[in-house]
Amino acid sequence: MVAEVEKRNRLKLLLPWLESRIHEGSVEPATHNALAKIYIDANNSPERFLRENQYYDSYVVGKYCEKRDPSLACVAYERGLCDKELVAVCNENSLFKTEARYLVRRKDPELWAECLNENNTFRRQLIDQVVQTALSETQDPDEISVAVKAFMAADMPNELIELLEKIVLDNSVFSDHRNLQNLLILTAIKADHSRVMEYIAKLDNYDAPDVANIAITHGLYEEAFAIFKKFEVNNLAMKVLIDNIQNLDRAYEYAERCNEPVVWSLLAKAQLTEGVIKEAIDSYIKAGDPTNYDEVIRAASAANNYEDLVRYLQMARKKARETTIDSELAFAFAKTGRLSDLEEFIAGSNHANITSVADRCFDEHMYDAAKLLYNNVSNYSRLAITLVHLGEYQGAVEAARKANSTRTWKEVCFACVDHNEFRLAQMCGLHIVVHADELEELINYYQQRGHFQQLISLLEAALGLERAHMGMFTELAILYSKFKQEKLREHLELFWSRVNIPKVC
Repeated sequence: MVAEVEKRNRLKLLLPWLESRIHEGSVEPATHNALAKIYIDANNSPERFLRENQYYDSYVVGKYCEKRDPSLACVAYERGLCDKELVAVCNENSLFKTEARYLVRRKDPELWAECLNENNTFRRQLIDQVVQTALSETQDPDEISVAVKAFMAADMPNELIELLEKIVLDNSVFSDHRNLQNLLILTAIKADHSRVMEYIAKLDNYDAPDVANIAITHGLYEEAFAIFKKFEVNNLAMKVLIDNIQNLDRAYEYAERCNEPVVWSLLAKAQLTEGVIKEAIDSYIKAGDPTNYDEVIRAASAANNYEDLVRYLQMARKKARETTIDSELAFAFAKTGRLSDLEEFIAGSNHANITSVADRCFDEHMYDAAKLLYNNVSNYSRLAITLVHLGEYQGAVEAARKANSTRTWKEVCFACVDHNEFRLAQMCGLHIVVHADELEELINYYQQRGHFQQLISLLEAALGLERAHMGMFTELAILYSKFKQEKLREHLELFWSRVNIPKVC
């Protein structure tokens, strides 16, 4: 009956009957459809009826509304989840705001994918309304999540940026949402580098280290630095300045600003690598960091920069007890001529290898320093030779006496001979000639230099020694035969039994 009346466009005649049927509890869709059509044609609160009535057929009523009032068609289609029909009527009538709101509320990834397909000629208009209206109105995180994922799935990074800007930057309830802030910055990193710095500055609730590291992998070093700086991850900010931006001047300024030990240490290592030794040492001292002492010592020594090395090692030995540190400090004192500091240092408690340092000083002709060091460890053999090089022959003889080594006696003796210190040479020689196997070398040393009389005097003085041996008497006889024949007869008469006569003849 309803159909026949509708064909004649006389549905209004059935209004009292239809209303009574509904009051009687009828749930028949056709009855409710007819009543809906009457209300729509009469404009009798049709939207309210369409939203509140549970029994009409959404597809049928929606189709009825399409040519009369497309917005009411959308209400009917939304109630019945008639996705394709709603999208079609919205596109046909430019109801993109309604379509956008429906998409957001519907939360259907497949429907989103269909609407965001590049073949959809109305895609741009729809996106504009999603961004400008629909998402800014919602407070449902699931609706936001589905929409964002849909844009990501559609591979629309620039449009996704627009969407996220609206959600995150326009003071919505989701402005502080960590994942959305992360996604906005990361999308810009991949799709629009020009916006990254702005987002970094405006946003405060993103995963700074992770985002910064991703920025680095995309070559956005300034942006990564800005993130670390903003969140005061100063050691990582310094690494970006050093390793990626590669600007030590800016790195120094940043270290001055932060004034943190770990930051100074990173700067110091970079400066050392670049060969700016003084600046590196300054930074290590500000850091109070002795850990890299091997490299600092190596670099400063190669650059002959011992003045600054002293400062570094003085700091380092307060932090660490290492033999290398104390040994190098002693050597650096020697290299810089700070002998009073060296003397004070070795007199106090230290862990230096004094003998090794003394040998290095000796090898580099720093005899004053070597003298202090050898004396400190009572190495009289080396001390004696050091004093010889200093021209302190009397002291050398005294040191040789304490060393009581034939080799030392010989070295001091020969040095005294070379410098015409024959009295001291004789004092040494008396300890040499008593060793028969050393006698020939000593005699040759004197004779080759023409010091015959001094050699004779030495052997004459040695005859009365307890350890005098035949070689001494014989060699003196030979010398008399060459240079003092007048003494030869007397010598032979006195000591004929202790002279090797065939050798003299």
